Amino acid sequence: MITLAYRLTLQSVEQCQSWLTATEWQYCQALSRNRQLEFSNGRALVRQLLSQNPAQAIVDIAIDLPSDKAPALLLQGKPIQLSISHSGTAIAVAVSEQPIGLDIEQTKLRDFTALAQQFPALANATTLQQFYQHWTGCEAYSKCTGLTIWQVLQQPLPEDISLYYLPLSNYMLCLCYQDTSLPIQNLGELR
Repeated sequence: MITLAYRLTLQSVEQCQSWLTATEWQYCQALSRNRQLEFSNGRALVRQLLSQNPAQAIVDIAIDLPSDKAPALLLQGKPIQLSISHSGTAIAVAVSEQPIGLDIEQTKLRDFTALAQQFPALANATTLQQFYQHWTGCEAYSKCTGLTIWQVLQQPLPEDISLYYLPLSNYMLCLCYQDTSLPIQNLGELR
């Protein structure tokens, strides 16, 4: 199963503090204000999502500190796939036992035709909504596979992946996964 949740308005760092470990809180204090918001909201939302299961204790959730790669998640000592994305004032998280990738993008008016002409993965985007679907699909696929976004943009996305799109108010969210039999549990917006 893939479990997904999002928040369209970030909480304050102080509102997130109770969801952070002491080490995470200390790490957070050294970040810029914008990065503090992203970091604390990402960690808080992951723990909120996982705490929806009444049998899950917060102390059993370990997320490593940032490095040059995506954060690793351990649930009761077992590795779980984690994908976090943020854009504008929104953040989204997804967890699964199978590889996943997640992207959320704030939709803004833009001239996307040059990008669509330049990159094969965006070539069929003829409307702004299609552009954001293609773009978030590429970002999510990049996170799912570990390929760089530039590698992904160089060719159309493979047909053997699953893309779950969720248009939200001023945002486009895309979840990428390879096991088509996995059910998606969308918890929606968690406050």
